[in-house]
Amino acid sequence: MTPADFAFQEIVNPAHNLQEDLWERLRVASNARLNQPALAQTHSYAVLARNGERLAAGLLAIIYFGGMNLQCLWVDEAERGRGLGARMLQHAEEIARRHDCNLIFGHTFGFQAKGFYLQAGYEEFGALPEYPPGHGCSFLKKNLTGPR
Repeated sequence: MTPADFAFQEIVNPAHNLQEDLWERLRVASNARLNQPALAQTHSYAVLARNGERLAAGLLAIIYFGGMNLQCLWVDEAERGRGLGARMLQHAEEIARRHDCNLIFGHTFGFQAKGFYLQAGYEEFGALPEYPPGHGCSFLKKNLTGPR
């Protein structure tokens, strides 16, 4: 078959099980090419900070290939500036170290928290200056090897 023989299907807001299936297929193919069993483990984490029943902060991360991809870190507006975000980030770094990750990485937009990550020891390694327009996006990382 040639590429012209395929029909494309576009799905808006695909079901969670379809997304998981596609990620699993990519994971299996990537691990076969990587050929390093120690790096084949994948772990997803959510870390929540609650005050009673109220959710005050949350974090989502995925560990793969010996690194942690920080996907989301949210702190309720009422809790910002009081150290909760820093504690959440430290907790994520502890999880990453327990899994022998050599780095943690993610991105933030210009209207979010670039200064917060820089203050926590992260360094910018890439940027999209006009995504979204007028704000920009920064890609940040922190090496987890060496002194803490």
